[in-house]
Amino acid sequence: MMKGVIDFLISDHPTASELRDKFVFKIIPMLNPDGVINGNYRCSLAGCDLNRRWKYPSELLHPTVWHTKKLIMRLAQERPLALYTDIHGHSRRKNAFFYGNGSTTEPNTSRVFPFLMSKIAQPHYSYDYSRFSVNRAKEQTSRIAVWRDLGSRHSNIYTLEASFCGPKPVKFEPHRGKQKAPTAQELNYHFNTQDYLEIGQNLLKTLIMYRHESDTEMGLQNLEYQVEQYHIEKESKIEQEDLIRQQKAITEQRKLAQLNNRTRFGSNNFGDIDVRASL
Repeated sequence: MMKGVIDFLISDHPTASELRDKFVFKIIPMLNPDGVINGNYRCSLAGCDLNRRWKYPSELLHPTVWHTKKLIMRLAQERPLALYTDIHGHSRRKNAFFYGNGSTTEPNTSRVFPFLMSKIAQPHYSYDYSRFSVNRAKEQTSRIAVWRDLGSRHSNIYTLEASFCGPKPVKFEPHRGKQKAPTAQELNYHFNTQDYLEIGQNLLKTLIMYRHESDTEMGLQNLEYQVEQYHIEKESKIEQEDLIRQQKAITEQRKLAQLNNRTRFGSNNFGDIDVRASL
């Protein structure tokens, strides 16, 4: 994914040219090259999981995290922050998706960027698979530590995850229109190199889409409204499906009860006939 980001950004594509004109990019391709070259994928050479060291990094034990965090804080004072994301592979969940930080006062602001990406990155990326929350178990991660250190003011702070495996059918997904959800047979494959490259490219294409929306008077507010309506409609559909399942379960229980009653009634009649016949 990171290679997809870098290759697209330095390309001759018109969108890449616009991105270079509109934004200042600070890209760190890898925070743990010392660990990776020795066979680790999460940990440094010191054996530290660097995405659990962002709250209180040590300059001695976690120098890449320590210096990166200093860089972020300094840049945030010099210019507005449009987007911060760290890019990870996920060993269990399917698809590509975001982890974001939820706000109790403005819950939809952090969902706009992932919502936009769903327009161009399906079926490998899923907005519905994304999660937006802040919990104690993840306080040491990059997205939460940076978000809090910046005063919890910036909504576009994420972790972009992509499965080590591949895609998975998602029942509810925005921007699908009248198209049916892909089946498990259609998505029965592993992600390949090109798939990961495209996810990185789509991250940048979403950034320029977000910029265009933010330049209009009602663009972001309209998107926040769309996000809210999507979740309302999704919850309504889930409630309807739950109600249908409950009704089906009740119907099956009634049928089973009627069948049991018929069986017991038939046995009693047969017994009565036997008794009368013997008399």
